Amino acid sequence: MRKRTIFLAVAALALLTEPLFAMRYRLQSEFEMVPAPRLISPATEEVVLTGKGELEFKWSPHEGDSMRRAYYDFRLYEGYAMLDSSLILKRRTKSDEFSVTLKADMFRDGMVYTWSLRQVYTGSAKSDKVHQSFKVIKK
Repeated sequence: MRKRTIFLAVAALALLTEPLFAMRYRLQSEFEMVPAPRLISPATEEVVLTGKGELEFKWSPHEGDSMRRAYYDFRLYEGYAMLDSSLILKRRTKSDEFSVTLKADMFRDGMVYTWSLRQVYTGSAKSDKVHQSFKVIKK
């Protein structure tokens, strides 16, 4: 009889605490720090596209946990402001893609563009956005 009482007490405790563990895990996942990606190029104030057919945007594959990475959120804006009204391109890259290549003819001479990148883990935890602005030179 005593063994049965102990078993029932342990089983009841397990049933009561399981939702608490699940909630703690959910909260931990929602507030998890996802490292921001590191931009590699273009990372200068001016980008010369004279005679070039495309512009490649590259970032480091080494920030964060590659096994938990779902995708990268790549965005390109016209001008310095990262507003919906100035958004030119929005693309989700695969978790193992570390660059986006765009045709040079989509960029205008003398215009400023800003690209931003955010790393997203499974479960939708996201890093802060990192960004770089550059002026296009086509001579």
